[in-house]
Amino acid sequence: MCLTSEAKTHLILSMNPKQQQQSSLYIAASKSGFLSPTFVASLALVCVCGLSPFHAGAQSPSALYTWDNTGNAAPNIETWVRNFGAGSTSATLDNSILGQLTIIETSIAPGGSQAFTDGANRVRESSTAAGGGTDLTGLDYLEYEIGHNGAGNINVQFFVQASTGFNFVSLGPDLVVTPGINTYQVPLSGLTADQAVYIRTMGFNARDHAGLGNVTWTLRELRSGGTPLTTRNLITHDIGTPELGLQGAIVNFDNTAVLGNNGGQNQTGFSHNPAGSGSLRWTDVGGQNGAAISWGNGTAWNGNTFNNRTTDLSNYDKMILRISATDPNAGGGTLGLNAFFQKNNFQFENPEGGAGRNLPIDGQFYDLEWSLAGLANMNVVDLTGINLFSHLQDLEINVDNIRFEVVPEPSSGVLLFGGLVGIGLAARRDKQSSLKRV
Repeated sequence: MCLTSEAKTHLILSMNPKQQQQSSLYIAASKSGFLSPTFVASLALVCVCGLSPFHAGAQSPSALYTWDNTGNAAPNIETWVRNFGAGSTSATLDNSILGQLTIIETSIAPGGSQAFTDGANRVRESSTAAGGGTDLTGLDYLEYEIGHNGAGNINVQFFVQASTGFNFVSLGPDLVVTPGINTYQVPLSGLTADQAVYIRTMGFNARDHAGLGNVTWTLRELRSGGTPLTTRNLITHDIGTPELGLQGAIVNFDNTAVLGNNGGQNQTGFSHNPAGSGSLRWTDVGGQNGAAISWGNGTAWNGNTFNNRTTDLSNYDKMILRISATDPNAGGGTLGLNAFFQKNNFQFENPEGGAGRNLPIDGQFYDLEWSLAGLANMNVVDLTGINLFSHLQDLEINVDNIRFEVVPEPSSGVLLFGGLVGIGLAARRDKQSSLKRV
């Protein structure tokens, strides 16, 4: 059930159970319906920076393809292909000039329309190992440095094929591409959230230009752009999220710890707890290692992790897990756990070198934080996970959300009034600031 404002608590724990350090607890919202000075100050800082902790997520603007062969064998077209076109059209792609993709039209019907994209399983140039979708969540546009050697202008349709449905989405109206190399910016605003987080291909369709005959195209760089947001709610398990609230969660390893799991990397043993705004729930069996649970990009697992990878988390400084543990027999104590990522084709790495946190077993939700400093390949994250340590008793576990945040730069002009303006909305949206009790 949901607690009332008379029992609001929002606790952030920082403890390494292996070192048996004393927990440090930071109260963000106090009891009796009043907001503590700590909460007010943090809201003020957020508002001064012009940010909201409840926005959808964003990834980092970056160069996606440059064809400069950095780290790859040269020459290398980086899996770009002729995607579609009439049977009378054809082209040759090469990287004979470092730093550009050259597309030489060789059509029997000179100047016929044809399209070129990156490979459907390639995420970005910098990673040859990762496979799945490219995450452009929260960004505003793609930029192409592109041109041709024709004697006149050519209309070009820029597009993506996105989501697990491979939906074809044109990025705005056709643009006129002139002879020579220029930069063309196309919007991502026409993409749904499920499409933006899972781009399978990106490229361009050169419209018919029979009057110019076959031309040679030069593509020097493809990059994503926009102002990245500072908070990403990777998963919320809210009512209405995919898979009836399970939202892509799977049992990753130590499967026997999840009561009802059939031994596979799947969702058996999970249920959705509709209390409050919703959470992922399972019983973690005592007397053995706890379960390791992982999530993809926040969309549906749908039987295979290929459907919800990869995620770009390179913009963020910390991971925050909101979780509760309940002993049905009121035994109390604490539960140790740490976080992990599988990246760039499932390479395993723990934040903070595997440092754990201790979660009080009292049925309340707590925020546990890990720094992401020093982690590699965070722009191609396959899975984000948590690993529960061993515990004696059976426990009911609820995961409310996982979010990623940028640590704001210090500011000398913090305006307290700006923070106060947003308190009402913030306190309500933040899942009643850990109000769910199971």
